[in-house]
Amino acid sequence: MHLTTTTTTLPVSNLANLAAWTAAAADALADNTQRAYRSDSAAFADWCALGQVVSLPAAPETVVSFLKSQSASGLAVATIRRRASSIARLHTAAGLANPCEHELVRLALKGIARHRGTDQKQAAPITQRDAITIAVRLGNATKDLRDLALVLVGRDLLARSAELVSLTVEDVEFDADGAVINLRRAKTTTEAVPYFIGRDAAKALAAWLARAGITSGAVFQTLTKGGNATGRAIDTRDVRRILKSVAADCGIEGDISGHSLRVGMAQDLVAADLDLASVMQAGGWKSPAMVARYSARVSARRGAVARFYQR
Repeated sequence: MHLTTTTTTLPVSNLANLAAWTAAAADALADNTQRAYRSDSAAFADWCALGQVVSLPAAPETVVSFLKSQSASGLAVATIRRRASSIARLHTAAGLANPCEHELVRLALKGIARHRGTDQKQAAPITQRDAITIAVRLGNATKDLRDLALVLVGRDLLARSAELVSLTVEDVEFDADGAVINLRRAKTTTEAVPYFIGRDAAKALAAWLARAGITSGAVFQTLTKGGNATGRAIDTRDVRRILKSVAADCGIEGDISGHSLRVGMAQDLVAADLDLASVMQAGGWKSPAMVARYSARVSARRGAVARFYQR
């Protein structure tokens, strides 16, 4: 992973610290996280170079001015916070004082959030009802079998796009009740954890693998124009494109994205009154905050006012 910085003459020890951290991060962090660090470090370094100020070590006032410029350009509040976090990480990795701990930076972030708002746009869910519609409307072509398996497996795993594209046949263990898939959560762990998928998802997965003749390697692969598996895994953009296409063909509305399967299953689990600990385990969450955000609409429809009118 290559990070962009503009520095004063740092001591050799600080440069060595940063180099060691960068090398370790390249092996330990998910690809999406590494891309975020690269993007954030480049944006900050370019801005500092343009203003002829130093990005490493950066003064708190420099960070404040950078964050405000990012806000003025229309960047999302969540992305601005992430950039601040990346700047902080670069400094601590190099063994330097973290400018983002300064009160000026903290107040700047609060001010940006206050004036811009902090609501994040949530992907539209692909719910169980939607999945049934998709299963009914998709045909028997090889592409249809792949797309159905992607939807059903992705829902049962509450998977992110990056997790789906990394699945291999060797990760799958079929049994009479469905299948167990050893999944590496892209954001929370580098170790594979077993997750269960139901019979419908397992049946769809087995049908796709049999039709495509896939016995090893990537589970979800690109196809030739003739409908043959290429041996090359689809990428996260393919996942988003497939889900948008399937949703449009089935009349499913909303902002469908690579997160729609994860959001939809989380909402279904909460609606089914499953306990919070089980939902968190299913989605690989370490905090209930994301479960609450994903299921906010479900919770609203089950709140006091909703129950009052149901009576």
